[in-house]
Amino acid sequence: MKISKLAIGRGVTFTMVYLIAIGFGIYGLSDLKLDLYPDITLPIIGVITDYKGVGPEDIENTITRPLEKTVVSVENLKNIISLSKSGSSTLILEFEWGTDMDQAEIDVRKMIDLVRDYLPAEASEPMSFAFDPSMMPIIYMTLSSDKLGMAELRKLAQDKIGPKLERLSGVASAVTSGGIERQIKVLVNPRQLAAHGISIQSIIQKLGMENLQIPGGIVDDEYKEYTVRTYGEYTNVDQIKNTVVGVENGSPIYVKNVANVIDGYRDQTQVVRNNGENAILILIQKQSDANTIDVAEKVKNEIPKIESELGNGIKFEFIMDQSKFIKKSLNNLTNTAIQAFILAFFVVFFFLRSFKSSLITAISIPVSIVITFFIMNQMGLTLNIISMAGLALAIGMLIDNSIVVLENIFRHKESGEDIRTAADEGTTEVGVAITASTLTTLAIFIPILFVKGITGVMFKDMVVSIVCSLSISLIVALTLIPLLSSRFLEKGKKRVKIKLIRKIDQGIGNFITNIEDKYVKVLDYFLSHKKLFISFIVLLIILTGLIFKSVGGEFLPKTDQSNISINIERETGASLTTTDRSFREVEKIISETVPEAENIESSFGVGEGFAASFGGGSNKGSINISLPDVKDRKRSAFEIESELRKKLSKIPGTKITMSQGHMMMGQSGDIEIKVFGYDRKIATSLGDKIEGNLKNIAGVVDITKSYSLPKPEYQIRLDRDRISALGLSVYQVATTIEASLKGKIATKFRESGDEYDVIVQLDESFRQSKFDLDNIYISSMTGAQIPLKNVAEIVKGEAAEKIDRENQERNITVSCSVSGKDLRSVADKIKSALSGMDFPPDFR
Repeated sequence: MKISKLAIGRGVTFTMVYLIAIGFGIYGLSDLKLDLYPDITLPIIGVITDYKGVGPEDIENTITRPLEKTVVSVENLKNIISLSKSGSSTLILEFEWGTDMDQAEIDVRKMIDLVRDYLPAEASEPMSFAFDPSMMPIIYMTLSSDKLGMAELRKLAQDKIGPKLERLSGVASAVTSGGIERQIKVLVNPRQLAAHGISIQSIIQKLGMENLQIPGGIVDDEYKEYTVRTYGEYTNVDQIKNTVVGVENGSPIYVKNVANVIDGYRDQTQVVRNNGENAILILIQKQSDANTIDVAEKVKNEIPKIESELGNGIKFEFIMDQSKFIKKSLNNLTNTAIQAFILAFFVVFFFLRSFKSSLITAISIPVSIVITFFIMNQMGLTLNIISMAGLALAIGMLIDNSIVVLENIFRHKESGEDIRTAADEGTTEVGVAITASTLTTLAIFIPILFVKGITGVMFKDMVVSIVCSLSISLIVALTLIPLLSSRFLEKGKKRVKIKLIRKIDQGIGNFITNIEDKYVKVLDYFLSHKKLFISFIVLLIILTGLIFKSVGGEFLPKTDQSNISINIERETGASLTTTDRSFREVEKIISETVPEAENIESSFGVGEGFAASFGGGSNKGSINISLPDVKDRKRSAFEIESELRKKLSKIPGTKITMSQGHMMMGQSGDIEIKVFGYDRKIATSLGDKIEGNLKNIAGVVDITKSYSLPKPEYQIRLDRDRISALGLSVYQVATTIEASLKGKIATKFRESGDEYDVIVQLDESFRQSKFDLDNIYISSMTGAQIPLKNVAEIVKGEAAEKIDRENQERNITVSCSVSGKDLRSVADKIKSALSGMDFPPDFR
């Protein structure tokens, strides 16, 4: 081939080209981002709307359905999934792959603006955002101290540790959760309020009006200009107690006369523990363009400095570090490449018995891989477990072309040809053949680049790494191999002086000759018995097809990430205290069953900020078990998981599911079954039947349902005529109830540069029964105090914890995980088991 002849004739030029390419490859490797998974832009937009104090059905009717109807017309929208729960509505909009998500977000925002005026005035502005996989934390760590209380520790994490970590290059945010926060509570006695003719709303208003700092303008005398500012902010808690909220018979009525003012803590809604001790959880999120390993290293290097600087016995524990798994994968790839290089060298040496020939062939592996790094970097790809799997898969094929070329060159050389002629002729003879062979291999992988959906996006990096490395290996075989052979292979074969080595060489030669002779005989036999040979091949094809049907199937292989996540759920409505008891029982079993555990981190209750919109509650949470590296323990994570599942299933009143890695944002099992229909009673009945069928299928574990038992509630049914007759409004009654039970932030108390909520609500002793509800007092226009029972009927009822919808239809989901069996066979059994179920009209 002309290209091989050119490479041999222009040796210096081609050598420089390869050296430059290798240099670029090394640069590309140093510049490549290291991540766990490929850089994926998910075609998903979320819309979150808060409407505090409102139940799921009202949320569905007043917010979720209007939003669904308006966004459904957005171009390229594929699927709408919504969640309506107490206090919030969440929409997940899934678009077609390839959609311009920036434009899609603009279109969604425009449609939301059209319907905003028709949503309840008390609801928050709907917030839209695009999903970004980089939002997922790369590090979970806990903070504890043997000297500081949980309130001080949380404040330290928020005010000092978080900002320090966020200043590190590549860190997007350090999210803190757990612990307790200072709060000034004004706990009102409703009987005292009624006795003095004061409403809870008037206390809230008074505290807000008495805690102000307002600029008054400017005073300009003959020489100077003075700004005027009125200082009326509270400087201590006693001033709150002594705030006048009314006057009776000429005497002032103070807050302390009708309420108990406590400088305490916000009601705890979330608990975080590590190894049985209360702790603060810190989640590190990286910037989307940052290198995971670099960011993780910077964080880990900063932690000892923070511990030394802040003192107070603070201690950090790393629960999950994504960079460790990436490093492990990268090390595996490096080891695979080194092993391939060594094995290739010895295999070639065994057959050719030439050190230089073996070295020339083995060189094709690192050269092809290094140059591939440069191309990957230029294409904006990352080095992740998918692309590394592609390179690991390609390593075995990279050397094939080089072996074929070198063996043919070696044959020509041994026949007495000039080494340059042998290099040219040897490469030319097989050049077309190895090109065709490589192209047929590439033809298998290239179509995957055009597969749509998550499969095509996930495996793009793998295909590119394989295609690039194989293409480069072909070029190396056609240029670098003949070039090096023409320069370093000597003509003829030198006689080995050492007698032992000469005998070994002769023995290997005789062994290879015997194999060749036997191969010729077998080949002659099949060529003379063509029908038998063809029948044998047909039989193999049939057997392969039959065996393929029995081979299991998975979307992605399960890997031991040295981490086990356990989701725990108590009955609907269970208090944080009840859930705490269950978590302590599970933690005890884990400690006894998994002695190799490095950390056992528990988190349960209602999360904070963004995470709070995606589930959570006082009755549920998760435990994450950190394990040593696979090589440092005898049992795999899957074996530990299986043993734990058996023991934890015996805990009464607790639903437990397990998985590898951290469970985020409502992650469900391996298989989901959805039932569509409006009537929730019928839907839940069908869901229970599906659960019963799943329990009888081998391999099915961790069955979960998207619904739970209805949550008990008091339903306040207002008498509108009575309310109007007394000069009240529905809004006035509803906000008084909200302030009395849930509490209302009246103002902020500022101290030493920090600010704390001042919340007004009824004392806990007046928030415990229906009797207390009946006697919540509402102030009329005349100042009369009217008990709630006079304007409303309070009855016990039930309400769904949440309402799921998909494409504007209600649905429930039954999901399960698979253990001990492959996903495909279990899915087939589930389909077979459910095929005989009868569904009522309007259900599917």
